[in-house]
Amino acid sequence: MEQKTKRKITVEIAGVNLTLVTDENGVFVDSVVAQVNEKMEAILSGGLRTGTCTMDAALLCAIDSVGERLKAEKRIRNLEAQLSLYEVNVRNLTEELEKLRGQPEEKKTEEDDGFERLSQTLRAGSGDSAEDKIKTLERYLDSRKNGQDGGMTREEKIRYIESLLRSN
Repeated sequence: MEQKTKRKITVEIAGVNLTLVTDENGVFVDSVVAQVNEKMEAILSGGLRTGTCTMDAALLCAIDSVGERLKAEKRIRNLEAQLSLYEVNVRNLTEELEKLRGQPEEKKTEEDDGFERLSQTLRAGSGDSAEDKIKTLERYLDSRKNGQDGGMTREEKIRYIESLLRSN
């Protein structure tokens, strides 16, 4: 891990010279100083309040900056939680895929052939409208009354057909 050395930098904010001790690079410090100066100038020039003194403007800048930081931290926590959920979903899907790969291949049935014909029809009919494909899909699903057939559950077949529809 690279260790940064602290150094002193003199900056000017709203006409006041300040000496900062930092381990950040000059470009970063210049960026921060420029943003603070912009906020201070907006406050002092009457953008937000008239007759505001430098101390009031500095306090308003501090309040604004802390508020922005707290909002950013909240957003980061939300994104981290969302990422954790995605990781759990990926892990579950990976486990499910591994289980499916480990299952022995079943004999093809007449229903499997019907499913294969339907998927080929949907793939080949790239010129068909989405409405025609949906009607084909509905006819197929209506022909299958019991939730499972041919080694695939109804949900698996629907997901597969949906993927075919999206790819066209």
